[in-house]
Amino acid sequence: MPTVFRYSRPVLVALTLGLMTTLTACSTDTAIPDSSADAPIPVDVIAATATAQQQMLRYTGTIQGAQRVPLSTKLMGIVTELNVETGDRVRKGQTLVRVRSENLEAQKRQVNARLQGARAALQNAKINFERIQRLYKQKSATKKAFDDAQTAYERARAQVEALNGQLAEINEMLAYATVDAPITGYVVDKRTEEGALAVPGQPLLVVETLDALKAVVQVPEADINRFATGDSVTVEVGAAGNVARRGVVTQIDPAGNYASRQFKVQVRLLRQNMGALKSGMYAQVLHPSGVEQTLTVPEEALVTRGQLTGLFVVKDSTALLRWIRTGEQRGNRIEVLSGLRQGERYITSISGRMRDGQPVRPR
Repeated sequence: MPTVFRYSRPVLVALTLGLMTTLTACSTDTAIPDSSADAPIPVDVIAATATAQQQMLRYTGTIQGAQRVPLSTKLMGIVTELNVETGDRVRKGQTLVRVRSENLEAQKRQVNARLQGARAALQNAKINFERIQRLYKQKSATKKAFDDAQTAYERARAQVEALNGQLAEINEMLAYATVDAPITGYVVDKRTEEGALAVPGQPLLVVETLDALKAVVQVPEADINRFATGDSVTVEVGAAGNVARRGVVTQIDPAGNYASRQFKVQVRLLRQNMGALKSGMYAQVLHPSGVEQTLTVPEEALVTRGQLTGLFVVKDSTALLRWIRTGEQRGNRIEVLSGLRQGERYITSISGRMRDGQPVRPR
């Protein structure tokens, strides 16, 4: 016979209450699906279309003054006077550096003394030649006397001319004992000090005009024929707050660098609100290279995840995250190089609730 358990009424009540508590706890731990999570979100959708865009080729360079002049001397000697510091404004003709020139001054005095004697000798030779010439015409002097007087006169004149040449050469060298500013501008580089040795051909100072600026860029040989003098270009300077200035190509070097195969191109910045531009800043020159069909999207349509950039395309009323490769920024639109095809629909503005696979409802 089966065993029959008999419980008293209090025990049955206790078992019933325990079972009800367990069922209540289990029903509380079970999550109720939130139907609002999959509710379609209204979004603005547009089809990707290619538009004609002016293509720009970029070349890197440096901002410089319109005139930049290294100053040196042909005279070797000690710098005895240096009147400027880096950043000083100088005017054209102002003496900036003096180099010791005592030896040249001594040579000049010697040549002047010899020249004075040579001029006296020339005067005597001239008087004697004119006297012999008159006697020779009167048949009172021999042909030999006339020739000797003429030779002495020409020799004295040649001696004076030679000494005058030496004096001019010394004066020219003495001119290099003082270094004057060839332009009005600023001292942008100081490479010597008082008491230092000045070496011929080695720059002592660099003077630059900063009232007018230019950009100097290196252009590869494959692109140099795109440039022509007078071309209008855009110059961008990131260090000056990403300012963009118009410029004009003023000079194209006819010969490139044999090692790098690049050509130097100079772009004069137009005189309009130079602002924070300074010589030495890194610059980019944008040169137009024709019109191409380009896909662009609004900047607010993009999402970033670390170093990845993407946007949400819409397919079958679902937002799908698509990673793309971007190019240049043109105003508030970004060029899309790959990852998006023409005609595909994408969301133009991303909200914080958007996720991959989110149901959407185009407005």
